[in-house]
Amino acid sequence: MKISKSKIPYTVYRIPLAVRNVFCGIRNTEYGIRATGSRGQVLIIVTVLFTAAAAAITAGIIAPTIRQAQVATEFQKSKQSFYTADAGSEDAYYRVRSSLAISFPLTLALAGATSTVSLNTISNTEEELRSEGNNDNLIRVVYKDLTVTDGFSFNFAMQSGLGGIVLKNNSGVNGNVYSSGSITSTNGSANSYNVIKGSVVSAGPNGYVNQIHATSSVYSHKIQNSTIDGDAYYQTFGGATSSVTISGTSHPNSADQPTTTMPISDALITTWETSASGGGNATCVSGTYTISSSVSIGPKKIPCDLVISGNGTIVTLTGDLWVTGNISISGSGGSGVQIKVADAIGDKSVAIIADNASAPTTSGLVTIDGNSNFYGSTGDAESYVMIVSMNTSAENSGAVLAIDVINGAAGNLLIYAPHGQIKLENNVNLREVTAYLLTLINNTVVNYSVGLAQALFTTGPGGTWKIKHWTESI
Repeated sequence: MKISKSKIPYTVYRIPLAVRNVFCGIRNTEYGIRATGSRGQVLIIVTVLFTAAAAAITAGIIAPTIRQAQVATEFQKSKQSFYTADAGSEDAYYRVRSSLAISFPLTLALAGATSTVSLNTISNTEEELRSEGNNDNLIRVVYKDLTVTDGFSFNFAMQSGLGGIVLKNNSGVNGNVYSSGSITSTNGSANSYNVIKGSVVSAGPNGYVNQIHATSSVYSHKIQNSTIDGDAYYQTFGGATSSVTISGTSHPNSADQPTTTMPISDALITTWETSASGGGNATCVSGTYTISSSVSIGPKKIPCDLVISGNGTIVTLTGDLWVTGNISISGSGGSGVQIKVADAIGDKSVAIIADNASAPTTSGLVTIDGNSNFYGSTGDAESYVMIVSMNTSAENSGAVLAIDVINGAAGNLLIYAPHGQIKLENNVNLREVTAYLLTLINNTVVNYSVGLAQALFTTGPGGTWKIKHWTESI
């Protein structure tokens, strides 16, 4: 029996032959066209559809995973760009600061990334380093704003020359200590050793640390009767080994640390004196220049003794002071004496210098007593008052105190006596102390300020650079 075309449904008849044969089970025979209903063909269709669905699901799972892997890879490359940019800027800064040969643009390659460093000169005392890191076109940019310093750095809370450091009666230091002489205390009990919250270095072959509690490591030729929370680097113990308690690792037979020079040269202090002289001479009365009421002063040379006293006396420093006699600062009452850097000076610091070249062992003395407070310019944590004595008694084995700070002096104050002895007594709270010989007594604390590492003074430039600001561009 033959099936005529008119018997085939219209919709099947109009469908192309190949599609009709598959989906309707129709095939050609010698007798014409017939429907087959083949189960094998249905199975093939189901398999194809299942495979397509499985492929779609798999793609939906794999695609986010691949994307996450790409994001992680790009993030890693971005970090590499940043670290390379920072490394390039550090290399350039080191070369600029150390006056090494350098040409810009400076390039650096590191672990598949490169940095290109350029220098923008803003003024005679301001420069900007721009470092662009690039890893596979993922770019990070680091800026370092540089400014001129006066050629020195305070790297320690306290530093002394060969005279060494002596701590008495609960005095302490918050910061690292470096001495070219011994570092000792008079507290004999292990429970009352004077505490230095930082590393302690007593340099040279005569280095000696005794009756000190250091919260970090100690470096000294000889260590005795001490408590060390960090490591100990030494040649020998003084006395019984049990007298030294070391929480970290012992390093016997370690090389002695080198002695070091004072951070500020005498030549730079002479420059400050010259700057003060440029403001003219003060008028002395009976060998004394007296300040007992609020005043703005500086730069100025005071060719006699300087006395600052009173209750509520505010002395605003607009420049350096050079005193050729002695200095006495004594506050009274609730407000006392307040000595501050003028706001117009910004982040710079000002020096008050006692220096009598005609009597270096007996003159140039500084006494700070009573309620005396010191401030940088308003709102600027990097601005300080520095008091300097050029007395040389201690360096010549004398007993005269170059600087004697007593009873409550506090604030943004640095004191410096490169050839003399400084004594701090009774609740004194300072930012940094450097002297040939240092003595701390009765609850005195030196709190080192991190920003103090390279203080900037009004007189300069001195020939070296510091990082003023560090930023990353977005």
